[in-house]
Amino acid sequence: MRGVIEIENSEDLQILKDVLIDETEERRSKAKIYLTCNKLVIDIVAKDFNALRASVNAYLRQVRVCAEMLEVIKDG
Repeated sequence: MRGVIEIENSEDLQILKDVLIDETEERRSKAKIYLTCNKLVIDIVAKDFNALRASVNAYLRQVRVCAEMLEVIKDG
């Protein structure tokens, strides 16, 4: 199974990529994280639906937390 998350229109794509790159090694799923055409792409391949869902949720949570922290830093 495969899922792709694309994030665009953010000035912090490189920071997001650097933060997420360490989370790509799991047993039931693997992810490729790269920048292309002003987009951050998280391409996830999983052995089953549950692993795919868990990985997508984990990456989305991490992106949200990172985006919130960057906002706090910029406002502070």
